[in-house]
Amino acid sequence: MADLRAELEAALPRANSRLVDLVRRTDPDRAHRTVPATPEWSVADLAAHVLTVYRRALGDRRRSSSPEETAALNATVLAETPERDLATLADLLDRDGPAGFAVLSGFPSDLSFRFHGGTRTTVTPVSSVILAEILIHGRDLAEATGAEWVIPPDEAALVLAGSSLPGPDGGPPIFSPWLKPGGEHTLAATASSDDPVGALTTFFRRTAPTTPELVALSRALRPF
Repeated sequence: MADLRAELEAALPRANSRLVDLVRRTDPDRAHRTVPATPEWSVADLAAHVLTVYRRALGDRRRSSSPEETAALNATVLAETPERDLATLADLLDRDGPAGFAVLSGFPSDLSFRFHGGTRTTVTPVSSVILAEILIHGRDLAEATGAEWVIPPDEAALVLAGSSLPGPDGGPPIFSPWLKPGGEHTLAATASSDDPVGALTTFFRRTAPTTPELVALSRALRPF
């Protein structure tokens, strides 16, 4: 557990630096392009969304009580974050990302706190979810703009391992509300997958499953 936490804490600033660089390199004329994976968002909206994720470690304590409520909460906090200039957003991501990571690094490993979907969790699973946000939304931004974005397999594997940990006092893992009953066991099985990137993108519905393992994971997802 300690090693996994340390690896996630090392991966977060690396991934954020890549995302900041991607946002900075994006032509401002592409800020209003629709993101294919999240057609309700533009490229600038997507960058602002990741910023709101970081700020949930910096003082925004609102959490959803169900998966359905998560989308509504995301829309609310995004509307409250009016900045859409990509250069400014890159600077804010560069500032608030590391600040949020520092807050998380100061938490005891066994500290229990609320998370989205009505669950409770601890710092290591939350770190894995934040890393997933960076990896997946970096991919989304690149798809929308024609840029290059690579999800490192070792970072995808960290997400799968961290998000499969049990919750406090033996509670369900952090992504359980997004899975059908028993689906957490299917997700946990991907922690040692030969294709962690495929497992990650399948879980977030960015790619179609290509192996029996990924088909099983896809079938374990609740329909939203």
